[in-house]
Formats: sequence, structure tokens, C-alpha cells
Amino acid sequence: MDINTNTPKVNKNDLLDAMLQKLKLQFGTVEVGFFKGTHTYPNGKDVTTVARDNDQGTKRIPERPFMIPAGNKAANKTINITVGSIAGGMDESQALSKAGELFVGFIQKEITNLKEPPNAESTILKKGSSNPLIDTGDMRKSVKWKLRPPK
Repeated sequence: MDINTNTPKVNKNDLLDAMLQKLKLQFGTVEVGFFKGTHTYPNGKDVTTVARDNDQGTKRIPERPFMIPAGNKAANKTINITVGSIAGGMDESQALSKAGELFVGFIQKEITNLKEPPNAESTILKKGSSNPLIDTGDMRKSVKWKLRPPK
């Protein structure tokens, strides 16, 4: 008598994709970044405009990308922690909240750690700091996350 011990091989990435798809369909997606109306500066500019101008640059402000680098650093770690939390018994909505908070932390860290291109000497004298993306700290504090419900 032959016993078939061939079990199908399960690809870890396929399982991860299936779990992420289930989360998206049942609970929605986590959006992280700057949302209109979160903060307005005394000059009337919304934090979304200030963040975009610093990230992408303008005629007067050099490009200082921080969103994509933060996303690249956060993506795998955040996904693994989220999936691991759910596998460990954490409620899905709590795990997504944890993912949002982790991702916010990665963006804030990127804002804090970015040093290049440096501020102009006149800017350093005006704001009293050489950190290119931090003046009042309002932009860094304005990084938020929210859950977008499933479609």
C-alpha cells in the first residue's frame, strides 16, 4: 500500500498577499501622510502644501524627498509586524492601527534625520537650526494616519 505524502508547497508570499487582500476587503486600507485641514501655518499655507513643497521641491526650495524613502524603509517591516500581530491573535483593526502608527513613526524619523541638501546659511540664522525639514516642528507633528473603509 502506497501512502501519498506529497503536500502542496505553500508560498509565503502568496499567503501574505492573500492576508493583505482580506484585510483590504474587510477592513480597508491605512493611509499615512498629511491631510488637508490638519494644520495651517500663520502664513495661511496648509501643511499638505508645505510637506509637498519640501518633498518635491519648488523654484525656491530644493527637493528634499522624505515620503518615498520613509515608505521604502517602512513597508516590509510594517507589513510583517501587522501580519504577525494578527497571526498572534491581535484584532485586525488593532493591527491596522498599529501599522498606521508605525508608518507615521517612519515618516517622522525621516523628517528628523534628513540632512541634505542643507539649509542656506541665511535660513539657518533665521530659524536657529540646520535641520532642513524642521523649523517649528509642526510638519513633523502633522503626520497622521487614517483608515480608509473598504470600497
